[in-house]
Amino acid sequence: MARNGVEPLNSYYYATKYPSVYAAATRLFGSWEDTITACGLDYNLIRKYKRWSKTAVINQIRKLHQENQPISSQAVQHNHKSLYMAAIKRFRCWRRAVEAAGIDYRQIKLRRNLNETEIRRLISELHQRQVNLSYTSMRRDYQYLLAAASKKIGDGSWACARLRCGIMTNYRLKKPHTEDGKKRS
Repeated sequence: MARNGVEPLNSYYYATKYPSVYAAATRLFGSWEDTITACGLDYNLIRKYKRWSKTAVINQIRKLHQENQPISSQAVQHNHKSLYMAAIKRFRCWRRAVEAAGIDYRQIKLRRNLNETEIRRLISELHQRQVNLSYTSMRRDYQYLLAAASKKIGDGSWACARLRCGIMTNYRLKKPHTEDGKKRS
């Protein structure tokens, strides 16, 4: 108890920094949580990772939504990772958790739901603008399009999706060099 407020009291910290104390405490009290509780402290305030029930996940999603905080999958993964992970564990996906909270998922999602025609049109537009359509560039700059195209028209492959859009350029091949070492156009 003397270390409360001076250094962390969570189990990971003690198991790595003071393994003999951790081992003795768990042997005597049964678990680290029981040890902390026996010291008169609230382990829920000390634990490194919060315990989430389905109700707690739903309530936190509603609270964030009421506070006008972004609750898209991407935003929550970045800003509230423990909530996101708990939602995945309890509801199997973020969408189900949001819907269980009574919120229309279509209103909060960031990814666009593209059909095949839109996907083909967007890829063609990028190709006409001479955008680099390599997997790496697409993953960095157009991740939503990469995912949709790979899934809906490429049978899981971005290269197949490009080919099915009539783009024959092989982005894996390096451009040939001239004798002076400069790239040929």
